[in-house]
Parts: sequence; structure tokens; C-alpha cells
Amino acid sequence: MTKNNQSILLIFGTSADPVHQGHVHLVTEAVRALQARGEQVAEIMLMPVFRHHNLQDMIKRSLPLTFEYRFGLCELAAEEIKRGLQQPELKIDVSRLEESLALKSNRPNFTSETLDVLRREVDSGLKLAFLIGVDSFCGEEPSFGKWFQWERLIKTAMLVISPRMGFEPNPVYLRNLQAQGADLVYLDELAIPEISSREIRARLEAGEDPENLVAEGFLSPSAAKYIRAHDLVGVWNTLDIQQTRSVVVEASMQNDNLETQIGKILFQKKLTLALAESCTGGLIGHRVTNVPGSSEYFMGGIVSYAYQAKVKLLGVRWETLKQFGAVSAEVVREMAQGARRAFNTDIGLSVSCIAGPGGATPTKPVGTSWCGISFGEQELQYLFQLQGSRQEVKEQLAQKALESLLDILQEAH
Repeated sequence: MTKNNQSILLIFGTSADPVHQGHVHLVTEAVRALQARGEQVAEIMLMPVFRHHNLQDMIKRSLPLTFEYRFGLCELAAEEIKRGLQQPELKIDVSRLEESLALKSNRPNFTSETLDVLRREVDSGLKLAFLIGVDSFCGEEPSFGKWFQWERLIKTAMLVISPRMGFEPNPVYLRNLQAQGADLVYLDELAIPEISSREIRARLEAGEDPENLVAEGFLSPSAAKYIRAHDLVGVWNTLDIQQTRSVVVEASMQNDNLETQIGKILFQKKLTLALAESCTGGLIGHRVTNVPGSSEYFMGGIVSYAYQAKVKLLGVRWETLKQFGAVSAEVVREMAQGARRAFNTDIGLSVSCIAGPGGATPTKPVGTSWCGISFGEQELQYLFQLQGSRQEVKEQLAQKALESLLDILQEAH
């Protein structure tokens, strides 16, 4: 890396629960090391992650529920960093950006997206620098290469890599990143204490006094006080008990049912789904939510049975209903678009049918069914002529709609 005179905004994102003295030491020493190399660190931003895409870790599943506590601990850590650096002109903030982005998009936010937004929001004269552990750059296939849109990330921010005991970077991989335009620096001179949030949490949940962890240098006195004052041990214990196994993080299997296959692809592709059901009355939503972990991609559904509900809740036009009828390609298209719009999702799926025994017309016999899917630039409608009782038609349409969705996802996979 070539030194320049551009001021740096150093960003440290973390999903740690709790934030501890190891994080304080890391940020403090990283700033000192950068300054010793001639870099001008003007600002530090601590950024607690709001929602994580890695659900294999139970702690990460509960991140939204603990965000306020983690934000509070980050504020205390920021005060510790400021006292440690003793540089009054150095600005230190704790950001809610990841929270606002996740709430707006209804899905986990990713580092590349966060930094893109931050780049637009902060002074253009500031150079973004992202503090990241060396463990993401180790081995024959470093995990950084699997980060969402990492190519954008290296164009948006400098990578400030911190060492970690037991991990050595892959030098060939780092050189390849630099060849692709990455601005990076490896702070190999740092000695970072190995302190684990998981270990701290486990010891506290087992009943250990927080003061023991203060004495060992794992927690600051203010962090220990905060943990006691907010009964975080009780919060963690409750969340640990409530956590259930998430199927969608697992590899696809031959015996996966239809809704599980869909769920795994949606999760892996980082896509979200909303439903607009008429005649099925929520049956599709019932099947989708039978998959453990479906809350990661299924945002919700609207059962719009009556004309008024289709108009008021989904934005279907009265003119469309009058001209084509509720069971039509035109109406399910507007329903799917309306569901997607209402829940701000990547995909909207809708269904409408004549389930019988009444309601048929000469051109629309009992069993006439339509499914609409709105996905990207695609607006697709499917016609099915189903047979059987009212219940059987509803169940068949739910199956056909999910099969149609799976086909589209597999084509895009």
C-alpha cells in the first residue's frame, strides 16, 4: 500500500455479543499502527451488525433482538477507545446504519452494501478503511472470496487486516486482490489478545460474577456494570432456550419437500418472498412457514379474498377487476406486484381461483386457477385447470404455485 495524505474513516463492524476489551484493544492499536505508518486517521466508526446471514450460529440468529444492548456496549467501548488514544480531535461514533438498512430491505444487510451507502453519506474527502480479521484471508480458498459482492467492497474501502493468533494470510491471495485494485494493509505488528465473546457469554450464563472477567481484562468495569444493570445474562439465557434449529442453512437433500427446496434457494440467493392469496386462504403461507428458518426469507402474506381487500391492501385496480374478473392473469399480476410492494421483497407470488362448487362461468369452469409471480423484471402468470372438491382445488393450486416458484428459482440459481 502506498501512503497518501487522504484522511481515513476507520470502520469496525461487529456482531460480537458482548463487545469486550479485545475489541477495544484491537481498534485502539490499529489506529496507532496506521498512524505510525503515516496514515491520517480522522474518524472511527463502530458499527454493530443488526442482522446476520449466517444462521448456523445461534447467537447470530438473535442479533436483531439484542441490537440495543450491543449498541449500548459499543458506546461504552467507544468511550474506552477515546480515553486510550487520548486524541481529542479524533472523532469516534457508533453507527445505526446496519439497523436502518436491514429494516428497510427486510433482509440481512451485507458489508459491501453498507459501505456503498456509507460512501454516499460521508464526506467525499474521507477514505473508507474497513478493519477485518486475517482469518478471512487464510487457507487455499479464503472465506473473503465468498463474501457477498466482495469485488465492490474492495473498490469502496481500503482493507485494514488485523492479525489473529493461529492464522496466517495467504500471500498469493492478497497479491491477487491487490492486482484487482484492492488497497490493503496487513498490520502484522499488532499483538491482539485472544478474548472470545462466546467464552465470556458462556461463563456469565453459567453464573460467574462479571467482576471476575473484569479482573482478567476481558470486560471493562463499565461493560460489566451495563451487563448487570440490563440483566443481559437473563436475556441471553431466554434467547438460547427459544432458539430452534434452522433447516435452510443446510445443504439441499434429495428428500427435501417442495417448500424446503424453495427455502434453501431463497436463503442461499439472499432473496425475499411475499404472498398474496385469495382462494387458498393462507394455505401457501402455511406451507412456506412450516420450514424452520423461513423468517429469514418470507416476509409475510396478504389474504385478499374480497375485491375490496385486493384493491385496498394490494393496489389492484377496480378497472382490472371489472374488465377481467378476479380469476385472471391481469389480476394475479397486480396482486403479485402489490405483495412485493407491500413487503418490499424480491419476489411476489399470488393466486386466485374458482374453487367451487359455485362461481363458475361459461369461460371459467370450476377449477380455473391463476398464479402470478413478480421477480426482478419478470411478470409471469400461469393458468391451471384443476379438478376435485373445493379443498382439493385449493391444495392443488398451492402445490402448483410452489412448483412454479421453484422452477423459476432453479432457472435463476
